[in-house]
Amino acid sequence: MWQAAGAIVGAFIAPLIGAHIGRRLSYFLLCLLSLGLCAVLFRTVSTFGPAFLVWAFAVSGATASFYGWFPLYFPELFPTHVRATAQGLCYNAGRILAAAGALTQGQLVGHFGGSYAQAGSVVTLIYLAGMLVIWMAPETEGQALSD
Repeated sequence: MWQAAGAIVGAFIAPLIGAHIGRRLSYFLLCLLSLGLCAVLFRTVSTFGPAFLVWAFAVSGATASFYGWFPLYFPELFPTHVRATAQGLCYNAGRILAAAGALTQGQLVGHFGGSYAQAGSVVTLIYLAGMLVIWMAPETEGQALSD
């Protein structure tokens, strides 16, 4: 329940951040926050208890914030005649990558001698890629949607 609550809060706050400071900067900061919170959770919390619940709430809020941010940014990237299809492809491309990650997670855990924490720490490095790639995307804040 704590993770679900964090995800809901993050999904509502992310578009507000994106509308206030711009799309690219907000995405970069959301990736940075997600990377940092995941690193703390995977490297410092080793038992279930209040600390785990607080960190799980925070991590879920940061990592699920993209689901609130995507509907703000994706429609602004594409012209009307391909907007729905392009948005669908963008949403689901991440799911395909996540599926590949889920399928290889067992091998990664095995590589780290059964440590889910170390494997999770490695997987969260994907946020570094997001922090780099977003600067190649256009900033769409304040621009009219293209027809």
